[in-house]
Amino acid sequence: MAVDVSVVVPVYNPGPYLEPCIESLLAQTIAPQRLELIFVDDGSTDDSPARLDRLAAEHSHVRVRHREASGWAGQPRNDGIELATGTMIQFVDADDTLGPEALERLFELAARNEADIVLGKSVARNRGLPHHVFRRNRECTSIGEVPLEESMNALKMFRRSWLLDSNLRFPATRRLEDQIFMLSCYFATDRVAILADYPCYYVTTRSDGGNISFDKLDPVEYYQNLRTVLDIVEQHTQPGPLQDRILRRFYRVEIMARLSDSRLVRLGAVDRMALFE
Repeated sequence: MAVDVSVVVPVYNPGPYLEPCIESLLAQTIAPQRLELIFVDDGSTDDSPARLDRLAAEHSHVRVRHREASGWAGQPRNDGIELATGTMIQFVDADDTLGPEALERLFELAARNEADIVLGKSVARNRGLPHHVFRRNRECTSIGEVPLEESMNALKMFRRSWLLDSNLRFPATRRLEDQIFMLSCYFATDRVAILADYPCYYVTTRSDGGNISFDKLDPVEYYQNLRTVLDIVEQHTQPGPLQDRILRRFYRVEIMARLSDSRLVRLGAVDRMALFE
């Protein structure tokens, strides 16, 4: 039986958060014969590599690749794209979980509409998510019709052949790599589907602060990458309402939100001045 879905999971020192992720993937209602789970160990120094090797020995649809640490999720995801054999690829972070019917429902939506990207409803505690993007199901849409720029993480389902044919990969950067990748994807297709009536993806905020997006910010690197993001927007849009709508999102989130009171008071004087400069 052909593989319908390849799940790609970059792994770097997830500790106890890895086990719930594994359990949620093994509990998927889609038949294991239609599924492959690809874990890319990015140089973990905890017991995750040994756990993944045992998992692969126990389950024929689990594959593991060990690589030197890259320091960011993009390169392991790129490795996963190359390793995958499924019709669709779903990216999952090692400290998150999926609803039991997520992969089956997302794949059915993708197959029904020949979608290149499928957004599944995300649920999280203590973190803002773009709920208005998931107000209703959408069989086929695009960034010109729906503010997809409000959902910029890469934890979505993608058509593998489309990623390969379009040469869409994650950039070699630790910051805003999802935004750079997702904007490139959104502008490359008008076949995006949205599954809004079932919680597909559960985002975990780690109590140990281990989520990579919470690492200390290097303002120079960050805003250089933001410049790349804005260049992509301007390359694919003309001045007007659509360009303004997309740029407004990055002004609001990547610029103004970092200057909010709650964030500034957590910074020391040196880091605060570096951010302003």
